[in-house]
Parts: sequence; C-alpha cells; structure tokens
Amino acid sequence: MQPRDIVIEPPVKGYWATYNPPGHPGLAFDFLAVDEYKSLYSKGNFLRHLVSSIPVEDTYTWSKPVFSPVDGVVVGCHDLEEDRLKISFACDLISLMRNKPHVTDGFGAFGGNHIFIQAGEYYVLLCHLKRDSIKVHIGESVKIGQLLAEVGNSGASIQPHLHVQVMSNDQYFPLFANLLPFKLSRGKIKKDKKWSILENFQPANKMHYSFEE
Repeated sequence: MQPRDIVIEPPVKGYWATYNPPGHPGLAFDFLAVDEYKSLYSKGNFLRHLVSSIPVEDTYTWSKPVFSPVDGVVVGCHDLEEDRLKISFACDLISLMRNKPHVTDGFGAFGGNHIFIQAGEYYVLLCHLKRDSIKVHIGESVKIGQLLAEVGNSGASIQPHLHVQVMSNDQYFPLFANLLPFKLSRGKIKKDKKWSILENFQPANKMHYSFEE
C-alpha cells in the first residue's frame, strides 16, 4: 500500500480542532475538542489556563470517547499511566521541558495510555488516553467505529488531547521515525458560515472540523 492511499475514519465525533504544535512531527496530529465557537474550554478560557490552573473537566476534550478509525487487530495496549487532573499551561510546559522522558522510561512516559492497532500493512497509534478507560486488549480484533477508550491527559501531555499517527511498523522507537501520511475519510469544515463536506482529506494545523455524531 502506498502512503498516499491510507485513509482512516475519524477517531472522534463532534467539533474538533487539529494541531501540529512546535516541535511536533508534521505527519501526526493532536485532536482537541471544541464547541461551535471554537473554544477549548467548557469553563473559563485560555488566559485562566495560562496564568492559573484549571481542572481537566473544564476542557471539552477530557473523557471524550475515542473510536477505532480502522478495522484491525490491537497489537499494543497500555493503561498504567496516571492522568494529570489539574493543568496550568505555562507551568506544565516548563515542567515537561525540564523533565523530558527517556526511552528507558518506556513509551508510556511519552504517549501515556495508548492503543496500537495493526490495519493490514500499516499501524495506527492513539495516545494520551484516560486511565482505566481502555476497553480492548492485545490480540483483540476491532472494527471501524468501535468504542475503544476515552481521551485523557496521560504521558507527555500538557492538556487533554488525542494524539493520532499512522506508522509503517510496530516499533515505538525511535520516536516518529516511521510515520506515514494519512487522510481522514470524512468531515465538515465551516466556510462563510456554512458547513462544507470534506472527503479523503489530510487534516491541517489549527483547523476546526465537525465529525458526525
């Protein structure tokens, strides 16, 4: 299968924003839930998150369901990492930079609780899941749309989000060395106050999409 042929289903439903933060690989995306006005916060705002601390429940992303984007087999599953339940953007970012995880800490220190699915000739990795929310196990076959887990704030994460990447093999390390480009099968984007249908599209940085409930 050629990389350009990889199309997966959206792993989430509702309104979401996709991001490639600084230092983030271009072929992987962070999904953060938003409301119809593109806000990340169900309570408060970014300023409060920046200068103070807020509970993860004040974000729309926390505990959102995660669905299988492919038919495949679970080849990796980790559910032992604690979630950070209070978040402070500046403090958490500085702490992460000062206390970067190492390969010897295991992939859970990076990706937190995660699910790794083999879908034929490629693999899909879903990271930063909520502890005790994972509903599948290694060796289990999964179907598109099957409920897998909930979004958390585990591993090297400074706020609740779902990290999604597609890989050419099942090796976690070196980080991001085996990424493949992928597209999402469907979604909608708002232009001029109207929703337009998208098919087989590559998500973009700082864009907002609607995925069918």
